[in-house]
Amino acid sequence: MNDGTHDETMNRESTHRAPGLGILGVIALAVAAWGLAGGPSLPDAADLGWIAVGVGVLIGLVLIVSGARARC
Repeated sequence: MNDGTHDETMNRESTHRAPGLGILGVIALAVAAWGLAGGPSLPDAADLGWIAVGVGVLIGLVLIVSGARARC
Protein backbone atom coordinates (compact mmCIF):
# COMPACT_ATOMS: atom_id res chain seq x y z
CA MET A 1 0.00 0.00 0.00
CA ASN A 2 3.01 2.30 0.01
CA ASP A 3 2.82 4.25 -3.25
CA GLY A 4 5.97 6.30 -2.61
CA THR A 5 4.28 9.71 -2.34
CA HIS A 6 5.00 9.94 1.36
CA ASP A 7 8.71 9.32 0.72
CA GLU A 8 8.83 12.02 -1.96
CA THR A 9 7.14 14.51 0.37
CA MET A 10 9.58 13.73 3.17
CA ASN A 11 12.58 14.20 0.87
CA ARG A 12 11.27 17.53 -0.40
CA GLU A 13 10.64 18.85 3.13
CA SER A 14 14.03 17.76 4.43
CA THR A 15 15.86 19.99 1.94
CA HIS A 16 14.07 23.14 3.17
CA ARG A 17 16.27 25.39 5.30
CA ALA A 18 14.92 27.96 7.72
CA PRO A 19 16.06 31.48 6.74
CA GLY A 20 16.38 32.44 10.40
CA LEU A 21 19.01 29.76 10.94
CA GLY A 22 20.99 31.09 7.99
CA ILE A 23 20.91 34.61 9.43
CA LEU A 24 22.01 33.32 12.84
CA GLY A 25 24.84 31.41 11.16
CA VAL A 26 26.07 34.54 9.38
CA ILE A 27 25.89 36.51 12.64
CA ALA A 28 27.84 33.77 14.43
CA LEU A 29 30.53 33.85 11.74
CA ALA A 30 30.73 37.64 11.99
CA VAL A 31 31.15 37.49 15.78
CA ALA A 32 33.81 34.79 15.42
CA ALA A 33 35.72 36.87 12.87
CA TRP A 34 35.43 39.90 15.14
CA GLY A 35 36.87 37.88 18.03
CA LEU A 36 39.72 36.50 15.92
CA ALA A 37 40.57 40.01 14.76
CA GLY A 38 41.31 40.90 18.35
CA GLY A 39 37.91 42.37 19.19
CA PRO A 40 38.21 45.83 17.65
CA SER A 41 36.82 48.64 19.75
CA LEU A 42 33.12 49.38 19.52
CA PRO A 43 31.93 52.62 17.93
CA ASP A 44 30.76 55.58 20.02
CA ALA A 45 27.41 55.31 21.79
CA ALA A 46 25.85 57.87 19.41
CA ASP A 47 26.77 55.70 16.44
CA LEU A 48 25.35 52.59 18.10
CA GLY A 49 21.89 54.20 18.08
CA TRP A 50 22.02 54.76 14.33
CA ILE A 51 23.32 51.25 13.81
CA ALA A 52 20.36 49.90 15.81
CA VAL A 53 17.96 51.98 13.67
CA GLY A 54 19.55 50.63 10.48
CA VAL A 55 19.35 47.04 11.69
CA GLY A 56 15.71 47.55 12.67
CA VAL A 57 14.84 48.96 9.25
CA LEU A 58 16.63 46.08 7.54
CA ILE A 59 14.81 43.48 9.65
CA GLY A 60 11.50 45.24 8.99
CA LEU A 61 12.08 45.17 5.23
CA VAL A 62 13.00 41.48 5.35
CA LEU A 63 9.82 40.70 7.29
CA ILE A 64 7.68 42.66 4.82
CA VAL A 65 9.25 40.98 1.79
CA SER A 66 9.04 37.48 3.30
CA GLY A 67 5.39 38.02 4.25
CA ALA A 68 4.49 39.13 0.73
CA ARG A 69 6.21 36.10 -0.75
CA ALA A 70 4.36 33.66 1.52
CA ARG A 71 0.94 34.91 0.34
CA CYS A 72 1.66 34.48 -3.37
